Amino acid sequence: MPQECIFCRIAKKQMQAYVVFEDEISTAFLDINPRSVGMCIVIPKQHYSEFDENFELSNLVLQTTMKVAAMVKQALHPKAVEFAVMHSEAVQHFHTRVYPVYENEIPLIENQPKKISEAELKSVQEKIKSAVVDMVFPVKEIVEEREAKKERKPREKRRSKKAVFWMRREMEVG
Repeated sequence: MPQECIFCRIAKKQMQAYVVFEDEISTAFLDINPRSVGMCIVIPKQHYSEFDENFELSNLVLQTTMKVAAMVKQALHPKAVEFAVMHSEAVQHFHTRVYPVYENEIPLIENQPKKISEAELKSVQEKIKSAVVDMVFPVKEIVEEREAKKERKPREKRRSKKAVFWMRREMEVG
């Protein structure tokens, strides 16, 4: 049996993470090996690898990413905030990354992971969690609507007896 992925374990709270935001469909947490202070990872709680495996859920995760980016911007005052969707061979669970960009730093792609203490992680986590961002996405309503669609069974198309008779006759004669 394959081992469950690390992001699934974080989503199920089976593994410690510095969570900065969570709702019904996603979890956002600090990267423990960040390229910049306050770098976050946003994941869907449902496991899938690529964005196109679940467009609807990927869209909701991107909305959460924007909210987390706004929280980071408000809490940490970086020069800018960038985010990315990148495939990872290390963790095959769809995710986005939020990168705060600070003055006098080299471009993020060239940055080596920063050493950050647990105390610093907790401090950054509290700052971001306390940010008040007025971006409301109707996640609960979207999730409820999706569940309702699952419960509705598609109506079977039935052919009339007359139509079936003529179809059979055509096949026999044809």
